[in-house]
Amino acid sequence: MSKSLPILLLLLCMSMVSFGQKFYTVHVGTFVNAKSADFDPIRKLGFVYSYPMDGDLTQVFLGGYDDKAAAQKVANDLKVLDYNAYVVEKNLKEGRTVTIIQIATRALNRSIEWSKFEPFGELYAIVGSDKVKIAAGVYSNVNEAKPQLNSIRKAGFKDAFIKNVNDALLVKLSAFETRIKKPLIPLAIGEERPNRSKATTSTPAPTKTIPSTIPKTYSKVPESYAKGEVQARSPLGNTRPKATPASLPAIRGKVKRGSVLELQKVLKSERTYKSSLDGYYGKGTASAYEKAKTQNPQYQKYELLSNLMKSTAEEEGDQVQYAINHLLDQNSAVYTLERSQAPIAKAYRAYLMFRKLGPGAEVNGLMNTAIRSAYEGKRLGNQPPFDYRATYAYEDLNQLILHIHFIHAAPDNNYGAPCWLAEVHPRETAVAHTAFANYAAGTLKMASCDQFLSWEEIRTMETIAKDLDGRQKADAGLLNAAASRRAQLFMAPLPLDKRSVAELESWNRSIWQGLNAWAGADPFHAEIVTALKISYFQSQVRLEDYFMDQGFKVDDAKGLALATLESLVGYYLERFIV
Repeated sequence: MSKSLPILLLLLCMSMVSFGQKFYTVHVGTFVNAKSADFDPIRKLGFVYSYPMDGDLTQVFLGGYDDKAAAQKVANDLKVLDYNAYVVEKNLKEGRTVTIIQIATRALNRSIEWSKFEPFGELYAIVGSDKVKIAAGVYSNVNEAKPQLNSIRKAGFKDAFIKNVNDALLVKLSAFETRIKKPLIPLAIGEERPNRSKATTSTPAPTKTIPSTIPKTYSKVPESYAKGEVQARSPLGNTRPKATPASLPAIRGKVKRGSVLELQKVLKSERTYKSSLDGYYGKGTASAYEKAKTQNPQYQKYELLSNLMKSTAEEEGDQVQYAINHLLDQNSAVYTLERSQAPIAKAYRAYLMFRKLGPGAEVNGLMNTAIRSAYEGKRLGNQPPFDYRATYAYEDLNQLILHIHFIHAAPDNNYGAPCWLAEVHPRETAVAHTAFANYAAGTLKMASCDQFLSWEEIRTMETIAKDLDGRQKADAGLLNAAASRRAQLFMAPLPLDKRSVAELESWNRSIWQGLNAWAGADPFHAEIVTALKISYFQSQVRLEDYFMDQGFKVDDAKGLALATLESLVGYYLERFIV
């Protein structure tokens, strides 16, 4: 027997020992729009990390413990600080063996130089009570990890080594933990980064051909799609729209609603509305709104500014997203995608190749690599309704576009589905969107199409909200996420659930409570808030009518309108939440 074999077996046993142990962490709480800095006061108790959920919710955890009593003590300390904390036992039996490169171990009582680890791609942590092990990965096997190990050691981490671990112990690191806002870029020194999507088993995965007909699960396609009416309400370009923007809906005068009542209140305070506060948008309300626009100097100022300012989405561009958005009208777009290793870039290269040459082995290779790269080794909130480990043959655009949408919904994908996709392929896109209505609609990312921003009242509202924000530089990631939500709302096939509507109503009340308090502190503040109210409540009314035009009932339209307003101004007004 080789002398090195016992040592290798010992190392393997040491790396696998955690499979037989119990492991605990502390659930700090679930938070809306959680910010890393908010948890600085509790970092003295252990390593703080997050787990993003659908929407703006984030679960926050602290520490890793082999002993439940130690974890309970930390939970008790958090309760003293008014956190509803409790101990969570991690189920190691549900984990699987994965390969990582352990780069370094750092004590938690000292600051961690995250920027030095940034170049090594996706980072993970194994969290202890007083230290954290920082790792790169995840790799299919040891051989796949070796090239990256050489790069990491050359970069100065000579003690880095490859190990197998239970992936239930791994915490995927993000900007929440590292405070690094830009994406982590993989290091490549003299070699190409390993392709983690390649199968490592000796038996090839079976080839699956998705039927060209619509699967039964996704068969409920809205009538507007079936009638070919999608183009009228399809998302438009991410820069300036080339197609017809969403038409301004007529306001229903015979529908009583709270949004109209709030508008009437502010118009009455401006002395342009003389009638009773009845909640009906009649001629008197319409006339009072037009008068208030011309008589309120703050509204006039912001209306003028709204026509001069570019949207944040235009200012904070991304080369890959731009290439996807302009794949069909700019020849240079394909070269940008060829230089990118992002799974979604490979998917759109496959799409373009399919359009030009039809189905084939190269299309299949690009798409299968993209799917595995997008999902393999990732923490999945919901299991996607297809096997991302299988090999697929793409015989028509129906199946290819469906899988492109699933890549847009992958955990680490930051790129939105382009607006032209629904215009060029309305039927296939309808199938995909309906699939996500049944699977997990909140996971699908869509590019900012800004149809609603063609409406004067909404442009003015957004401009006022931006001015109230006060931050020197906007967070493009958060704004892109909000724009993605808005694009999905524009195409929404289903109403929001009751819980989501209740949360939005709570957000709406909180925002106005904070804004009214701010307005009461200074007459100039009050003027700005009045202008915001005029544009906000007029926008809310108009959005409700838009969704009613799409076939939603009045109450459902109210919820969708509030969600759209939150996606438009929620980021800018978050400092007023009380």
